[in-house]
Amino acid sequence: MHRRAGQLLADVRPNVQSRQSPPIRTPTKQNDSKSFIRQPRKLPPSELPAAAKLTDKLIRVAAGTKFTPRRPWKHTETLRGDEFRLLEKIRHAPKTETQTAFTVDVEDADPPLAPEDASAASIIEPGSLVEVRKSTLFACGIVLGHTYLNGRMWHLSLTSTGEIVQHVGTDAYIDVPRMVDKDLALRAGTSAAPTSRVETNARVEILKHLREAEKAINKAYLVIGRRNEVLYPLVKAKNPDEWATVSLTEAAKLVSDYRQESWPTLFATHKYIMARPLEFMPQMYTQRLALTYDVRPENHVVKLQRVLDMVRKRSPELDAFIEKVRGLIRHSREKTTESWDELPRRVVAEHVTFSPDDRVILDVLHLALRRTRHHAADPYAGVVTSIIKRIGLYTQMMVDDVSLRQFLIDVGEIAPWEDMVSQRRELNLDLMPDAESPRVKEQNTIVTKGMSSRLSSRASETQPLGPEDFYPGDTVEHLRHDFGNLPVYVVDDAAAEELDDGLSVEPVPNEPGSAWIHVHIADPTSVLPPTHVFAQAARQMGSSAYFIHRTWPMLPPSLTHERLSLGSLSSKGKPQPVLTFSFKVDAEGNMADFDVRAGLIRNVTTVDYDGADKLLGIGTVQIGRPFGAPTDPPAPRVPVLEAKDVENIRLIHEVILKYRKRCRQIINPFMFSAPLANLTVPTKPLYGAPTTPASTASYYRGFPNLTYEVLSQRTLERGSRLIIAECMKAASRVASRWFSAKGVPMLRRCARPPIPLEDSRDIERLKAIMDEEGFVDHAEIVKVKLHVPPVEYLLEPGMHWAMGIPRGEGYVRVTSPLRRYHDLVAHWQIKDALLRPNAHSRLFTPGWLTSYAPAVIEQEKLWKHSDRNHRLQWALMYIKRFLDHPNPSSDRIDPLQSLTAYITEPVRRRDLATDQHPCHVPLLGLQGTIVTPKGMDIPVGQHVNVRVKDIQVGLKALFLLELCEGS
Repeated sequence: MHRRAGQLLADVRPNVQSRQSPPIRTPTKQNDSKSFIRQPRKLPPSELPAAAKLTDKLIRVAAGTKFTPRRPWKHTETLRGDEFRLLEKIRHAPKTETQTAFTVDVEDADPPLAPEDASAASIIEPGSLVEVRKSTLFACGIVLGHTYLNGRMWHLSLTSTGEIVQHVGTDAYIDVPRMVDKDLALRAGTSAAPTSRVETNARVEILKHLREAEKAINKAYLVIGRRNEVLYPLVKAKNPDEWATVSLTEAAKLVSDYRQESWPTLFATHKYIMARPLEFMPQMYTQRLALTYDVRPENHVVKLQRVLDMVRKRSPELDAFIEKVRGLIRHSREKTTESWDELPRRVVAEHVTFSPDDRVILDVLHLALRRTRHHAADPYAGVVTSIIKRIGLYTQMMVDDVSLRQFLIDVGEIAPWEDMVSQRRELNLDLMPDAESPRVKEQNTIVTKGMSSRLSSRASETQPLGPEDFYPGDTVEHLRHDFGNLPVYVVDDAAAEELDDGLSVEPVPNEPGSAWIHVHIADPTSVLPPTHVFAQAARQMGSSAYFIHRTWPMLPPSLTHERLSLGSLSSKGKPQPVLTFSFKVDAEGNMADFDVRAGLIRNVTTVDYDGADKLLGIGTVQIGRPFGAPTDPPAPRVPVLEAKDVENIRLIHEVILKYRKRCRQIINPFMFSAPLANLTVPTKPLYGAPTTPASTASYYRGFPNLTYEVLSQRTLERGSRLIIAECMKAASRVASRWFSAKGVPMLRRCARPPIPLEDSRDIERLKAIMDEEGFVDHAEIVKVKLHVPPVEYLLEPGMHWAMGIPRGEGYVRVTSPLRRYHDLVAHWQIKDALLRPNAHSRLFTPGWLTSYAPAVIEQEKLWKHSDRNHRLQWALMYIKRFLDHPNPSSDRIDPLQSLTAYITEPVRRRDLATDQHPCHVPLLGLQGTIVTPKGMDIPVGQHVNVRVKDIQVGLKALFLLELCEGS
């Protein structure tokens, strides 16, 4: 008998019996002092099939019967009894563990005032039914409203217990819009307890709807359980080593046979999937919007189950593994200490080999060090805790990802400098070295084949293009403007890998003080059609990934470096195709005219930022290096230029400063940015451990030679860097104007001005203290409660307040097509308008662009989070090694002895005894958390003296501080 059916029968039996006639007593007969009870009659064999059939029928009827459990005790139903009980719940709802869990920790918590991290799609409409999760806690609730607190958008939901839970959008895994009327939800208020009779009555009504919704979900869940369909074998990938995905609607059709597309069935299917973390995993950022789940590879599941059995049975294979790695760890730690200041290298420990069972255990521990949402249960947690504790060489009270990372370093499975962020599965980065990567080899083959066929003949220009075919010729060759020998200056970082923009200047004859600035942008769409496999891969990636140790380009280097990067063709004496965005600046600094053309450039000169600053007579940018400057810094690349070239570069600088000053007179936004840490390596790429598991153990000596730098927008936006930044903004404004003038649809990047939440005069106060370049100290910004509206992508030319772009003009990103897919889309759309100026429809329709906009925002958010976490991890790795140095030199610079931080957010509760205060340490360019005894209040924006308390580097890096004495 199915256990669920058996339980149902057990609960139903008392109710069924009470509706029948009184039970028939078994007659007894007195015989002296003895009595007998009549035994039930044994069924003859001929009646057994009929009895079994009847039993099965009773089980099915009971499983689908509504019943009232005997326990817990149910109130006697009265006319308004349930309503009064709901009223009591609302009035006396205590603060519970659920409320605390959702407000203490915010996964991937962003610094205050991060508008790019929010979007209209991430805001859940009031009246929606949501399921919110945090670790093992979860609850259903109705969203009552939103609040903007500490630079984040919070949702406030009423749960079935009558409490208000405050949570961020990513805590919600599934939502059902309009479960209750929006007006009813807004009438309920958002305070912890109702403040009026209107709010009280509204909450009572909402709880009635919520209770009915939960009943519908539970009924649908019973249907899934009764069907007893196992989902995992039906949706796993055919390749046992590959991940798969399944949508919620697909899963519901497979596990339920009752109203498969109804919201209760979808909600119940979600519960079914989330209850199986060994097989399924929610997606990192888009779970609620996409309603898609990751399906673990079959080999991952099999290996984890096998190691789980080893742990439960305390198998000899596990004992042998633990004994083996104990010796390896001690040996590795000894070598690490003696080679602390050496350059990095991997050493094979030939005296230690791993058996197949050892390899399975190590593979599982590797898989455990993969990022999952903190909201979901981790099926690896028990295995990791058991093995690490049994090894007995790690002193942490709690085994977590920090302990696991250190263990894998100690046994040589990952390098001490291994980057955790780039290994996140949602980034889909090729971790193999380029020389060994099958993906890179395939790309190079496609490039070689495509370019050879493109150059050999143009007879196939009218034939349809295949997924690996480049354009047979330049589609706008006949429209290109040849700039002849006009000098083009490419100014970028000395280590820049993709040169995609250059500048030219032409004074206007007979108009003193006026000049044309031409922004020449690399033209990958001269070769690449939107149907190409490279274009589709670029759309999935969104943008190039520039990490400290390695760069992952959006387009293959064999294509960009040899043909598309500015100067790649002109250096060979060939003209370089470009898209040119030109704007005329008059004597007053106004943008008096503009144009967009396909062009050809021939005379390209490359110079780095520091070299250009020397030509302009401007000092180099003052970069903070708290731990000291590198011993052999690279010399600035200053080319030998003619006097005319120097004059042109200075003219560009003069024109752009005049244009910028005029723009700030129209809209005068204040800017703010905190100093941020940035680490550099002498040479890239810097690889970690081999991606292929080895049967022989290894360990690592030394560590890469890193330079710790602190940068800020205020220090960088000067000289040649300011010229390039302003020219790229101007080119994007030109593109928006051109699209509007031609009536061509395109997405604009828009951002409305910040909104003061308490005092309408706060904006003017901030403007009063900004410097002549428009910057306000970040410590002053955090003192003011502002709501910074999220960035949006709209078809209308909206305002971009932070860039000083007024409504009606707009801003279209077009200047980085080698590293941003959205810029590629704009280039294809421009080419289509140039080739078909009178067409009624465009290559990318308004509908397609509107549906594509949310993907742009989600990709930007993903890469922004990844970049921030990546740089924090490397900075803390550097500081931790600095603190742990076994033999520090007596004359080394130690900035950690005198640290000052300012508070960026109000206090948060950490645990029962301590509070945590988010802060920023300007000298190190790092966000941190000050841990204080419970009840200590430090105002936001106040500077305090701090010292390092702890550094934790795992899947997520944490910088913990404590107050200095007397602070």
